[in-house]
Amino acid sequence: MSEVDLNGSERAAVFLMSLSEQEAIDIMKHMPVPEVQRIGQAMASLKKVSREDAESVLTNFADGVESEAPLVGRSPRFLKRLLSSSLGEDKANHMMERLIEDAPRGLDSFQLMEATEITEMIHREHPQVIAILLAGLEPPQASLVITQLPLSLASDVIGRIAKMDEVPQTAIAELDDVFNKRFTDSGSAKVTPMGGIRAAAEILNAAEKEPEKRILDDLTQKDSELSQEIQDNMVVFETLLEIDDRGIQAVVREVTSELLLMALKGADSELQEKIFSNMSKRAAELLKDDMDSKGPVKLSDVQAAQNEISSVLRRLADEGTVMLSGGGDDFI
Repeated sequence: MSEVDLNGSERAAVFLMSLSEQEAIDIMKHMPVPEVQRIGQAMASLKKVSREDAESVLTNFADGVESEAPLVGRSPRFLKRLLSSSLGEDKANHMMERLIEDAPRGLDSFQLMEATEITEMIHREHPQVIAILLAGLEPPQASLVITQLPLSLASDVIGRIAKMDEVPQTAIAELDDVFNKRFTDSGSAKVTPMGGIRAAAEILNAAEKEPEKRILDDLTQKDSELSQEIQDNMVVFETLLEIDDRGIQAVVREVTSELLLMALKGADSELQEKIFSNMSKRAAELLKDDMDSKGPVKLSDVQAAQNEISSVLRRLADEGTVMLSGGGDDFI
């Protein structure tokens, strides 16, 4: 195999395999999941890369590389640790099942495709088939596909994803057959959790604002109640973890200390610390003291406070004061 025969993912795999495990982890954990999957597939398939080919690849990344022996593909254990540190244990386990094979299987194969390719393959399929496929993708990738579909079809698919709960494995196996029998199924009678209101909301959250609005407007005409439920879930209290410090500070300025206290009583430590770090030291200490002295509170009161702050966050996002993640890359 010569260096010119390697595609982009394989070259990236060669580069990462030349690094220490920790260095590779530090790079991959900042990469989008589809990119990690492509490079993971390349790592699993590359058996041996000669020193000459490795050096040729590495000179495109850096000024040079020290190499005393041929670069041999790392073990599955190395790949497992790399993926676990980048994606988390659950996703890594799921991904390893298919990366070790010669080719991807099932609906997960679409994770390795470009959005335009997916759209071309599925746009003539039944809306329920499209819904199952998109529910299995990462929200950013699914959002690129959904916004390339005709408007009426896109809103229909979003509605089906929102209503989806589980998909029988037999149905997934049938879809494998539809797509030219390229993949195999497990043959079990299990069901796979897939879709739901939050899944539909996350897909639209990742879409650009204009197509998102068109899809929701069209869905509202078909099913206003479902459309509203999706919108209610598009920005939730935990979304605060995804916005920058400036956005957190804008939200904190808009809510009362009592409301913030109640909402944070039900938040995890990561979100609490993110809020505290965007307040003055004295204000954060006072809020912590008030939380400690507040005692037990009703879950319904906590949820009501979090919903109210979510509404503030939605309003600030609509006004352009807060930038939500995944909502496009336009800056001026």
